[in-house]
Amino acid sequence: MTRFETRIAGYGGQGVITLSKMIITASSLYEGLAGTQTEAYSAAARGGKCWAEVVIDLDKTVKVIDYPKALEPYDFLIILSEEAAADVKPNMIKKEPNTGYLIWDNSTIQKVRAAKKVDKSLGIPIQKMAVEKFGNIVYGNSILLGVFTILSGIFSEESALETIKKFVPSSTLDRNLESFELGKQEAIEFLNRLKEGNN
Repeated sequence: MTRFETRIAGYGGQGVITLSKMIITASSLYEGLAGTQTEAYSAAARGGKCWAEVVIDLDKTVKVIDYPKALEPYDFLIILSEEAAADVKPNMIKKEPNTGYLIWDNSTIQKVRAAKKVDKSLGIPIQKMAVEKFGNIVYGNSILLGVFTILSGIFSEESALETIKKFVPSSTLDRNLESFELGKQEAIEFLNRLKEGNN
């Protein structure tokens, strides 16, 4: 099975849909992998519940995704709101090596009850970092793309950077690239902690 399945959940205005489109762009457009992206949101587009899923086939010989929806357990689960956090259960995340990550914003979510039972769970103050360091929550997408790039290993940093250039206004490119680096460092430090814990 070479499918890599990601789900992102939060509310409208947090960049849930945009992040999913960045992931599919880096994977498909720049890495040549077959993939699909699906999304849904409540009637209240901003502030309402929303989610997005990305399915990527890591086998470059595969040209079409046979089923577009992500299936539990997920390889990667990103949670950005309290409401989405309440729905998380440990069996929603894979327990295999090099996959099964639960990433959540601990500046907007007080607790993810399932996090203690997930081997690879990482809380990052994404919204807080985006606002305090760069002045706007929109930079959270680039932070998360940096985290995803390192932890998933699906696409290269070069593909991620090309994706950022495609998605953001040129006037904000430098800050988005800094945001990406910040996310990368968070992920690298997390992987180092995981290695130390396994030794």
